Amino acid sequence: MAEPVSQVPQIVEVDATPIWYRITGTLISAIFIGLVIALGFVVRDHLRVDPLATVFRQCRKPLIQYRLEKATWPADFDFANPPADLNAYGFNEAVKKPIENCDIAGKWSFTFKNSPMGPNSPTVIFQPAQPDIFSRRVLLILDERLDDGIPETGNFRVTEEFGAFKLKDQ
Repeated sequence: MAEPVSQVPQIVEVDATPIWYRITGTLISAIFIGLVIALGFVVRDHLRVDPLATVFRQCRKPLIQYRLEKATWPADFDFANPPADLNAYGFNEAVKKPIENCDIAGKWSFTFKNSPMGPNSPTVIFQPAQPDIFSRRVLLILDERLDDGIPETGNFRVTEEFGAFKLKDQ
């Protein structure tokens, strides 16, 4: 006959790894995961800046050419309805595709007389459709690329509601 199987439970084995070692490993893993998530947001914001910068750069050329040839800036207008005489300088072709490529929806406009940069300052303004911390972060990164990185000074200014880029005559 076979020997009977013992009904005595086996002793619970204790993990030989110290508890501080396991806690440290868990904390390092959590910090790494947090950094990867934060890096994802930073990279996303930096990728969203390029299309906005392209619109600001592309709209400058026809506006400055208009200024140099006519010795005056165009009247205030929304980019959705630019003046007909500005289209002769290729304004629609210059800004249409870059605006379509923007990840942040919003209103683009040009103003001269009622500029947030001061009276009689030619300014291109971008107002996000939903001004929030995400669009503000993108505009602050854009300020670093186009200007001095300080939202209250320079040729590119950022507020809670818009980003404004002052044009020069050259």
